[in-house]
Amino acid sequence: MVGKRFDALQLTPGRLKGEMSIAQLGAVTLLKITTTHRILLNGDRGPDCISFCIEASGQAKDHKVFCVPMSAYSVHGFKQGLLESHFELSADSTTYLTITSGRRFNDYLEHFGLESMIGEMEMSNSLQSFPLMHQHMAKEFEFLIQNSFVNTIRPQQAGNRLYGLFVKCLTCHDEEGCFIPMVSTPRQELVRRLIGWGFLHGTADTNLDQICQMLFASKGTLIQSTKEALDIGPMELLKRIRLEKVNGMLRSQERRKTAQLTTVSEVAQYFGFRSRGHFARAYQELFSESPSVTLSKAPA
Repeated sequence: MVGKRFDALQLTPGRLKGEMSIAQLGAVTLLKITTTHRILLNGDRGPDCISFCIEASGQAKDHKVFCVPMSAYSVHGFKQGLLESHFELSADSTTYLTITSGRRFNDYLEHFGLESMIGEMEMSNSLQSFPLMHQHMAKEFEFLIQNSFVNTIRPQQAGNRLYGLFVKCLTCHDEEGCFIPMVSTPRQELVRRLIGWGFLHGTADTNLDQICQMLFASKGTLIQSTKEALDIGPMELLKRIRLEKVNGMLRSQERRKTAQLTTVSEVAQYFGFRSRGHFARAYQELFSESPSVTLSKAPA
């Protein structure tokens, strides 16, 4: 995603449909993501990256940032110094994400005498906006996505227009507590660490006891934490991550070639699935198609 490494995990079963649109507007990258299913994105952010993100369709009941639920009409992602991204998108939702340089935006704030905003952005990752401001941002983002071809002629002008919108968002409030400090509970942090471990060690053959030892957590705490956050247990979560990895490799001839794998069985075994029948059923339940069909649809 725009030069960043991201892992994606489908959290609800069924055939996933969605769309990603992107526009480069000067110093700002604007993305629009629509999805029919609840998905999780986990990956790199980098040392000089900030974002202003909103859910625009009113379907944010499962939206979360670092495992913390998003409130209605909120804006997220602008905390200075974050190196990782971790967020969930609700089913049937439309999300807009903007990405830009933190240093460049700080220079913009200082130029207009708004240095105080930098301190707020160092402590908070979320902002409770007004409904009208939130709707205005959504309309502006959609306009820029729809007119991205026109904006390629004057991309810097479009980028500056977005910087002005971000400033308006940061300053458009008249009540205390508008900025939301970034605070995660120990259980939310535990789930995030488990997900990160699962993506990094997708081929590892481990059991619940070993996972608990690596994460320094009790079985009860780990099970309750993942069920509270994702409605599934830790081993089911890790299985879905491995299924997602299988899906990704089946769809990529280049990745299969690099791993020297050819058949569905070889790919499944590579990611720790020993029973062909159990694997095929689990794959079908999650993606609503057999692994052989996924492989047959992969580009040659």
